[in-house]
Amino acid sequence: MRNLFVVAVACMLAACAQREPVKLYSGAEQPTGQLVIVEMPYTLEVLNINGQPVPEANRMTGNQDRKLELQPGTYRINAYYENVYDLDGGLSSEVVRTRSATFTIDGEAGEVWRLGFDAPSNLREARAIKDDFAGWSQNTRTGTRYPTEPGPAYVSLIGQLMGGGSSVSYDNEVQPLEAQQATASPATVTYTSTPPAPSKVAAAQTLPHNDATLTTLQQLWLLLSPESREAFLEWAAQ
Repeated sequence: MRNLFVVAVACMLAACAQREPVKLYSGAEQPTGQLVIVEMPYTLEVLNINGQPVPEANRMTGNQDRKLELQPGTYRINAYYENVYDLDGGLSSEVVRTRSATFTIDGEAGEVWRLGFDAPSNLREARAIKDDFAGWSQNTRTGTRYPTEPGPAYVSLIGQLMGGGSSVSYDNEVQPLEAQQATASPATVTYTSTPPAPSKVAAAQTLPHNDATLTTLQQLWLLLSPESREAFLEWAAQ
């Protein structure tokens, strides 16, 4: 039975790792020659693209890099470094999550762009870049690198839904900045005073059912104290 369980888990992880690339445009699938491909390390998590949270961009891939498929155009990708480091010989662990950096993409059809950074080699180096994360976006056709700009602080997907961010669109379609500027802005939620109760926000906005949502919820649960978990379970039972 144990062997079957191990095999099942391995198959699930393999399936997750093969779900690439991530399609972030609407309509029928298009050939890669008509798209912009953005490659990024698996330790890089997307906070938002052009101000829009895109849970699908953080789809689980194991230790494989992610590939995002976008329409040609300009994109500002806010992304942060996140990795788990073992402590005490693996008896415990520490999650290092940095402030985001803004990677700029100005891609033409058929181009491949790579998001990169100087990856820390140990926990000490990871802690050192927690508030000063930076990298670059590289056009692999020309070899040109464009340095990042300082990005916003990390806000979880749940936090953005509850009012941590100005945009609450969770569509997996991301339009280039040019298209956004040419059309009417999507609806946003703005709180001028105290945000409404979570139950009221949830009634108006729901999270998509996918791997990224599950991963976010799991990460939040692991960060909760025993008291917070108990309080949450009491609230969920209402």
